[in-house]
Amino acid sequence: KGTAYEEKRNLIRVAVDGEVGLETAASGRRFTGIGKNLSAGGVLFHTDELLAPGDQLEIHIESSHVLLSVLDATIEVIRVEPVTDGASYAVGSLIRSIHN
Repeated sequence: KGTAYEEKRNLIRVAVDGEVGLETAASGRRFTGIGKNLSAGGVLFHTDELLAPGDQLEIHIESSHVLLSVLDATIEVIRVEPVTDGASYAVGSLIRSIHN
């Protein structure tokens, strides 16, 4: 089990330090977050919205990074941790599908 986790952690990550658009699949509620990084399997972002593991979201990322211009995808929240500012959350998510 430890090996699989370490292999996942070894995926290349791209810094995405900018605003991301988010929409809940359940209610269609829209809000924003700040992207932190992106890998082949997931996205880490910060948001003021309290989310829960299992939540399904649509995410839109625009980036000036050479490896990523625009990403529209369905993601699933896998972990939520309070950020040290006490007002926002770090959200780790898995990419479930990418849209054209």
